[in-house]
Amino acid sequence: MFTQSVCRHLKLNALNLNVLALKIGILTAAVIFVSQSHAQSVAKVAALEQPHSQGTFDSTFQAHSTQIASLQIHSQQAASLTKNVSSSAEPDFDSFKEVGRGEMQWWWFSLYRATLLTLDGDYKQGESPLVLDIEYFQEIPSERLVEATLDQWQHLGVSKQNQQKWLAAINSIWPDVVEGDKLTLRVLGSGVSQFYFNGEPLAEPMPKGFSEDFLAIWLSEATSRPELRKQLLGELACDC
Repeated sequence: MFTQSVCRHLKLNALNLNVLALKIGILTAAVIFVSQSHAQSVAKVAALEQPHSQGTFDSTFQAHSTQIASLQIHSQQAASLTKNVSSSAEPDFDSFKEVGRGEMQWWWFSLYRATLLTLDGDYKQGESPLVLDIEYFQEIPSERLVEATLDQWQHLGVSKQNQQKWLAAINSIWPDVVEGDKLTLRVLGSGVSQFYFNGEPLAEPMPKGFSEDFLAIWLSEATSRPELRKQLLGELACDC
């Protein structure tokens, strides 16, 4: 009886152990399967992401490189165009031909000699480029030059607004002059003009519209010095 009970108990324990072993085996297999599946998934994702990232980087880099190359080409073209425009816009003033010259007299003093020059030696009103060159024979403070210029603008009826604008421009750059000094206005066209003092440029180009009112002092039919105008236009000779 005892023996049968023990045997039955051992059989039950063995059965329980077998069931437990089976469960452990199933659980182990499941863990291995999940681990392998996860590893494979990670490997696939990594395999997909690596080429994609590299490909995206290469594509982006190539696109930026193309854009940079294009910008460099446009920059070179713009620089070349600017150089060509500058070359064509800046004539060789040294090769200009004289239209005429005359002297400004005050009592028995010669104050200055003015010379008008153009590309071909002919002058037509409103045409440019041109040069008005003034060589001084006397020592004159800049304030007196400005005052004399204002007197002429008032004589010609230049608007007060322009008078103030032009006065502000010349007040800031005109120097005192002594015998032998030259004050030169070069007019490129389209209202662009600049003063030179003894061959050196003075500050920035003058405001647009300045050259017309400044040249009118000598070249307008309403000038206060009609004889000097005729000399500058080559209509009257000047022994000077």
